[in-house]
Amino acid sequence: MDTAAEKDRQAYRRKKSLRWSMLRRLVFGWFLPLLVMICVVIVLMTKNVLGQVEQTIQASVDKTVEIMQLQLKDCETASKNASYMAMISKYYRQHFGEKDRSQFRDSVEEFLRQQYAYDDNCRSAELVVLNEPGSCYYALNESNGGTYQDIRFFREKASEKILEVAKTLDTGTTLVGVEGKIYMVRNLVTSKFVPYAVLALELDQESLMKSYTGIWGYADAALYWNGELLVPGIKGHDEYLEHRYAYIMGALGRRDAVYEYKGGGYSHAYRRIKTYGGTMVLLVSLDNSVTYAELEVMQYFFLILFLFMIPLVVQMIRFFHNKVTVPLGELIVAADAVREGKLGVQIVNEEDNEEFYRMKESFNHMSQQLKTQFDKIYLEEIALRDARIMALQSQINPHFLNNTLEIINWEARLNGNYKVSGMIEALSTMLGETMNRKAAQFHSVAEEIAYADAYLYIISQRFGAKFHCEEKVDERLRNVQVPRLIIQPIVENAVEHGMDITEQGRLEVRLFEREDGYLCIEVEDNGHLTEEDRKRIDRILSQDIEPEKEKRVSLGIRNVDQRLKMIYGADCGLFIDSDKNEHTVSTILLKMEVPSEQ
Repeated sequence: MDTAAEKDRQAYRRKKSLRWSMLRRLVFGWFLPLLVMICVVIVLMTKNVLGQVEQTIQASVDKTVEIMQLQLKDCETASKNASYMAMISKYYRQHFGEKDRSQFRDSVEEFLRQQYAYDDNCRSAELVVLNEPGSCYYALNESNGGTYQDIRFFREKASEKILEVAKTLDTGTTLVGVEGKIYMVRNLVTSKFVPYAVLALELDQESLMKSYTGIWGYADAALYWNGELLVPGIKGHDEYLEHRYAYIMGALGRRDAVYEYKGGGYSHAYRRIKTYGGTMVLLVSLDNSVTYAELEVMQYFFLILFLFMIPLVVQMIRFFHNKVTVPLGELIVAADAVREGKLGVQIVNEEDNEEFYRMKESFNHMSQQLKTQFDKIYLEEIALRDARIMALQSQINPHFLNNTLEIINWEARLNGNYKVSGMIEALSTMLGETMNRKAAQFHSVAEEIAYADAYLYIISQRFGAKFHCEEKVDERLRNVQVPRLIIQPIVENAVEHGMDITEQGRLEVRLFEREDGYLCIEVEDNGHLTEEDRKRIDRILSQDIEPEKEKRVSLGIRNVDQRLKMIYGADCGLFIDSDKNEHTVSTILLKMEVPSEQ
């Protein structure tokens, strides 16, 4: 039977749950393909949007570079005027040889003011005469914020580098960067093309970089000239920008423009411009929130679409759960109950679909039919058993048996054999309680103790001085009603299995009310519980035994435990353990009052 049950359990484990089968088909057959399709569409649309964003950034950067080149071209044209108009060379020829060069200074600086003091692209103009070391003739564009500090900076920090660059410049024009300031430099030459002065125009960064704000997603910008940082537009990051150039050139490679994508949007644009015999590199920092905006809108759209899908999936799962899984689960639970012997189990049938309604209706009918057939067979068996018992009782009449024992008892007394008389009276008491003529399930504690005393009297007569029993009974509890025949089987178990009565058997019966209101009956013997004894007791008190293979005494204590649990509940019953003296204590625990349904 165990093998068959194990095979059934293995067969169940191999079966797949209908709920999960339906859920897998829903997920893999519909939800996942739809999700994959949405992801593919998102990838394609993202690629398309990113392409459009890059084209927009590229067009705006190209336009900005074009405007900047025009501004530089205007500055170059303005610097050439100093040569083409020949005014400075004229003043140089007329006045430079004089000891008092104030006339020369006044004339040159007036010319510089006329040409550059109102040019939006210039912040200041400085002229250095090569034959006059340390000289500096200048004009300030105060409308662009030019101050004398610009002249001091030129004299102290910029002039030396500019003059060094001018030596190799010939008649061309170049740009020189000095600590964040940009100078456009060119030589002024004589008619024989011999340089006699160097003109440096400090370019206005704000004017030069104003067009950068037109770049789509613009946040900030920086400008490099031949690897040197000219305009550290990204404030507070000068040191970072100085080391950034190598990375930018590596990213550009042979290309002139690169647009860096990072963090869900375009973060930087790099543009290389070859001009004035050198290389200008423009770094534009882009605002991710702007460049990512279109992608964000698209992603929100698909997110909303996905969120709308979730209620649909939930509704479908709920539909399958409520309409298929739950009814099937109820049928399985009811079928298992019938299998365990609970015949007549009925399922509440409130289904609104025909298939499960008819299935539940058929199950209820089948379950009821099984119960009816079983009850019929069971009643027939009970009737047959009662007939056999009545036949047996008719052969051995209890009244006749008691009368016979009474006659033997009087004969023993007349002959002076009071020991035999006492044993016959004890046996008569036990027989009367066993026959239970009143058919009562409960009787008083006094009657239960009397039945146990009759058994103990017979045992004491049997073993004499080798057996000693002591009772401690709370006299106030003698009228409490308890189930019949619960103490004697426990006492008998202690005598038969607990103590070594061939040497010295000691038994103590205690009956008292515990503090929690439970009635407690303890039977203590001087026997010792071995590990084997504990296993035997656990097996007897468990549900998994075969009664026909157990001894009568073992079945007696099992019967007491089961009866108490059935009458009072699982917290009551029989409990066997060792005390601190290693004596075996059997505890009967029950409630003080008889349950009302009894």
